Amino acid sequence: MSNKLKAQKLAGFRDFFSEDIKIREFVINTFKQVFEKYGYEPLATPALEYAEIFAGEAGSEAEKLFYRFKDQGGRDIMLKYEVMISMCRAVAENINTITFPYKRYQIQNVWRAEKPQKGRYREFTQCDADTIDSASVITDAEFIQMGIEVMQKLGFKNFVANISNRKFLNGLIKFAGAKNNDFIPICLSIDKLPKIGKDKVKQELVSTKKISSKVADKVLAIVTTTGKSDQLIKQFKAQLKSIPEAMEGLEELETIFSYLKTVNLDPQFYQFSPFIARGLAYYTGPVWEFEVLEGGIGSVAGCGRYDNTIGNLIGSGKQIPATGGSFGIERLVEVIKDKKMIKIDTSPVKVLVTWFDDQTFNQSLISANALRDNNISTMLYPKLASLNQQLKYADNKNIPFALIIGGDEVKENQVTLKDLKTREQQTFTLEKAIDKLK
Repeated sequence: MSNKLKAQKLAGFRDFFSEDIKIREFVINTFKQVFEKYGYEPLATPALEYAEIFAGEAGSEAEKLFYRFKDQGGRDIMLKYEVMISMCRAVAENINTITFPYKRYQIQNVWRAEKPQKGRYREFTQCDADTIDSASVITDAEFIQMGIEVMQKLGFKNFVANISNRKFLNGLIKFAGAKNNDFIPICLSIDKLPKIGKDKVKQELVSTKKISSKVADKVLAIVTTTGKSDQLIKQFKAQLKSIPEAMEGLEELETIFSYLKTVNLDPQFYQFSPFIARGLAYYTGPVWEFEVLEGGIGSVAGCGRYDNTIGNLIGSGKQIPATGGSFGIERLVEVIKDKKMIKIDTSPVKVLVTWFDDQTFNQSLISANALRDNNISTMLYPKLASLNQQLKYADNKNIPFALIIGGDEVKENQVTLKDLKTREQQTFTLEKAIDKLK
């Protein structure tokens, strides 16, 4: 048996080369600019956390995906499953030094032991923003406004924010006659409505989760109702008027839609979608997703209010309201790349300086440094090779210009600047070449 190492990466993990990195930088920088425009400040937390921080907060379905293990000191730790709970730990740990309300954004890698598929990986970048210590759903509405703005700046035109409320859903499930511990299982199923349809969701509720057919029918009858947002809220208020929790959730939705209307957001970009539940256990109020409608792309962000999580981590029982959301950088990057939504220069190099022989090398080196001193991105070809080989390399790397310095150029104290797209070239002094390139 050969002991030769096979070069392969773990399933669900990726390498990134120039084009992918540049698209990612474009997406991440767009988020940073918009987040900071709305008053959010950056935060970073460690890759490893104590497992108990995530266990119980993320929900039983999420816990199946933890990268959890014992370290050399016997501590129960894990790679962070998501940045939001890690942020809550950081806030709880620094509660006496943070100025509240606290608005933070965080763009870092997280790890989940999921089945790899297109757009879903075991290591990926989360892009979060949250407001801590505001119970007003105006902050939820502001996040929706901000999310719409960032989607537009990324170049998306056909998308929508699907908005619902966990209080409304909890009240609905009580209205339908379900038990309290059926809430999360029902939410997890109805969240699948856009993917698998009403009939399969009912089958899952009844056959797999042992929800009565009568309860399933009552829940599905309401969450599959369609119409204009204000009309749906009015209709559900009439149906659920005996359930205070549902009414509270619907009133919060009214406030959100009033905000979005006041700031003149195009209503094509947001709607009340009663089936949006968000499967994670910690959500307590408004929940929403951003969905790209074209090409079967689906959800690119999951968001919502979670008023109990930070208080639970502190252990005092004190409620610290919080709201925010997470965008899937990977999904957005893949769509932007596949649809060629932005033009990317794969090479950062503007000029390749040739290296003919030992006699011309010093002049090539001096010229490359002069270009760099003038902030022109320059590569000095790193080995002796034929001119054709060097120019072919520049073409393959999409470098737009070559500075050719052979024996004739050295004798005349000049350089030849070649445009590798038009194939035109001119010979003049290095100073003039720099002026042309600038």
